Amino acid sequence: MPRDTVAGLHNHKRDAEPDHGRDSGAGDTAVDLSSDTWYMMRPENSVKEKGTKVEFPDPEKVARGSTVPISVSVDGSPRNIYMHVPEHYNAAEPAAVLVVYNGWGDKPGPGGTKAGAAGLEELTGLSKEADKNGMFVLYMNGNPKKDLSYNNGQYPFSKTDDVAYTTAVLDQLNKNYNVDLERITLTGYSQGSSFAHKAAAELPERYRPANLVDISGWTTGREAKVPAGMNFMSIQSEKDTVAPVDGRWFGLHMDSEEKTMQRYLKGNGLDVSRAVVADEASTSVREIVWDAPSGAKIKSITIPGFKGHDWHGSVGSEAPVNATKELIEFIRNKRRGS
Repeated sequence: MPRDTVAGLHNHKRDAEPDHGRDSGAGDTAVDLSSDTWYMMRPENSVKEKGTKVEFPDPEKVARGSTVPISVSVDGSPRNIYMHVPEHYNAAEPAAVLVVYNGWGDKPGPGGTKAGAAGLEELTGLSKEADKNGMFVLYMNGNPKKDLSYNNGQYPFSKTDDVAYTTAVLDQLNKNYNVDLERITLTGYSQGSSFAHKAAAELPERYRPANLVDISGWTTGREAKVPAGMNFMSIQSEKDTVAPVDGRWFGLHMDSEEKTMQRYLKGNGLDVSRAVVADEASTSVREIVWDAPSGAKIKSITIPGFKGHDWHGSVGSEAPVNATKELIEFIRNKRRGS
């Protein structure tokens, strides 16, 4: 969620209830139609295309180490997403996959980077790291009709089926390239990271991620059951005023960081009294790591005193932590658990 303020969320209005009555100036033919049929004949209410369509370029024409646009349409609306092919991709060897979701907002992001998927590569620097580690990167894009947001189940954001959207893109990637389905990672920034929690729990079993990494995001409390054995890492600013670690954010519910960590710990067989320990006197980055009975590794990184709501260590960030470096180190060589 690259915007610094969220005041606009309080201006959300419900869509007007449909008027199923007949237009009084429509003429006599209207009386032969049901109210629902008449309603649907209006241009603004015409049936819209549903589902996701994905078209990848010919793999033989995509250079190794390049980032290329992918043609995607969700419910009839185009989305500009990008795919990075690892520099040393070998079709004989399955490659890991990293799915990245942008933050909310159609204005320039942190450091002046472009909004949405168009700015994710520059913001995160993940393509260079992916080349070193032999990973595909999918830079996803939120709903262009809803401030580039994703459907995480909360009222201000997209209402499209973004789990199906993600599934369709992974389906096509899997058809065109040799990818390792046991080494899929989901990550995101802010609202995109919030959606990643939902996607991780709802993607089809074949795409159940090995890793989930939350950068300045949150859980809603509405997510499905935590996939046992999935590695999870969270990186948060202790003084973040957009997505506070204590969960307060105007009228939009956010789980606290403590509750989010407890959810993943308990979902992997651990029950600890406190997952996040606040230390007001500390100025050092706080890291806590758990090895769960399920085989999952759970890690919490909190930056004391830092107010930045950003992809830590990226363009324009003053954070003492580099989120990209931490992410790559965390997911390297980790496979999906049982």
